[in-house]
Amino acid sequence: MKKKVFVMGKVYDLGTLGVNEVENAVQADLDKVFNAGGVKLKLREVSEKTLELTFFRKYRDGEIDWLNYDPKQIYNIDANIITGHSFNGFRVPDYWGGVPYGYPFFMPKREFIKCYKNSAVLLGADQVKKVKITAEPEKAVMKLMF
Repeated sequence: MKKKVFVMGKVYDLGTLGVNEVENAVQADLDKVFNAGGVKLKLREVSEKTLELTFFRKYRDGEIDWLNYDPKQIYNIDANIITGHSFNGFRVPDYWGGVPYGYPFFMPKREFIKCYKNSAVLLGADQVKKVKITAEPEKAVMKLMF
């Protein structure tokens, strides 16, 4: 895969770096933010045009209401993990908005995907044709289709 992808506050060139190298670089940044072990990343090249990013993370008990979770929504915490927004002072160029003082909130996935795609291009990544996001109690998965 020879694409430039945006993840965790940086753009990575898969034309010059291997999937494992990108995974290790992003994991190093995640370890700095989440005290080595709070979030684990698995990058997988599904096809020549599809990259899958799986973020394994654990919410504190009661932090997220999974019984009433709407699959059309994404929690800001997952959005921040994917983009790196608010970590080490990084701000996505096309921000989806938010609630002050760090309260958790959720937004429509469509809104997040639009902001993600716009921010990626503004930061120098390749245009993504389609993004699919799924969230479960133990992981968030984002598929990028070019």
